[in-house]
Amino acid sequence: MPHINKKIFISTGELSGEVHACHLVESIKNTGNFSLSAMGSERLAALGVEIVHDYRDISVTGLSEVLSHMGHIRRAFDDVKTYLRTNRPDLVILVDFPGFNMRIARFSRSLGIPVVYFIPPQIWAWKKGRLKKIKEYVNKVICILPFEQELYVKEGITSTYIGHPFAHTVKPTLSKDEFLKSINVPSGPILTIMPGSRRNEIVRHIPVLTEIISKIRLKLPGITIVMPVAGSIHEAEFASFLENIPGIIPIKGGAYNALAYCDAAIVASGSATLEAALLKTPTIIIYRISWLSYYIARIIVNVDHIGLPNIIAGKEVFPEFVQHLEAATIANTALSMIDKGRQGVAGDLASIIDKLKVDDSYGLAAGAVISFLEKEQGNEPLLQTS
Repeated sequence: MPHINKKIFISTGELSGEVHACHLVESIKNTGNFSLSAMGSERLAALGVEIVHDYRDISVTGLSEVLSHMGHIRRAFDDVKTYLRTNRPDLVILVDFPGFNMRIARFSRSLGIPVVYFIPPQIWAWKKGRLKKIKEYVNKVICILPFEQELYVKEGITSTYIGHPFAHTVKPTLSKDEFLKSINVPSGPILTIMPGSRRNEIVRHIPVLTEIISKIRLKLPGITIVMPVAGSIHEAEFASFLENIPGIIPIKGGAYNALAYCDAAIVASGSATLEAALLKTPTIIIYRISWLSYYIARIIVNVDHIGLPNIIAGKEVFPEFVQHLEAATIANTALSMIDKGRQGVAGDLASIIDKLKVDDSYGLAAGAVISFLEKEQGNEPLLQTS
């Protein structure tokens, strides 16, 4: 394998971003021996990446939630700053998590370290301020949504579109029979619930999900409820959430199977909604944050929909319930979805999938990183055999 004397630091701040980072690391490693460090968890560590700080104590959403974690966030930022100042990597790759990562971008540029943003901030959803900061602090963006590259090019920001990696990686690991056997359910309707991958999301969604499930069970008493457990949530902590909803089947690490073989799903807004679309699952999108965060978001966010499948489709394919989560309405919507089956959304979901599919997205992302580093060193090829 070629020897490459280059150091790369990768900054992730939550589970879905780290999953993308892991695939990117694997593709980068296929091109040569880089020195890799990151803000991450045991997933990146398992790939031989040096972990500078574990992000799990700062993985929150919403302004008031962020304020309550400011001590942890400050320590994480200080740890990363100290590492960058001391080790001076050749490149910083930011993955999603814009509130934190844009600060890392600014600091990196102050040190003269180039920055590539993989899965950049959703500039199409925000006012222009964030776009100006990207132009100032980020050297290149690697986009995964079909309409993003044009927005960056229009602003003079170097960008590459690689397709959405989920289009190839999101697939069940079991057959339907194997899945039903694994949860000890012979037959009957199945509802999958996914309250989020962050603790504050789960805390806010579990109470209303408890109400929704109670109302569904009144009309469909034989229904099976499965709940994939996000890897970012400790098992002991998750057990305390399940006490509120008896009879739920928790599934560790089996989200794709749970979505692929259920009759409908209720999913917190985030990357899991796109996974549901790719698995052609009739899905309801819910989201609730603190009221302070909600009112501020209403002022600064400029989108008609919050769910990625709906944004990509340009219309509401998956019903959305944001902040005002009426249990009876959501329960009736879920029951209607179960009754109609998957064919009700099949056409719209097929169109979304077609827009996202590009061969070897992570390989293209790794190629974009290598090309950028080559350009930084005067277009000399990095892949020199020793």
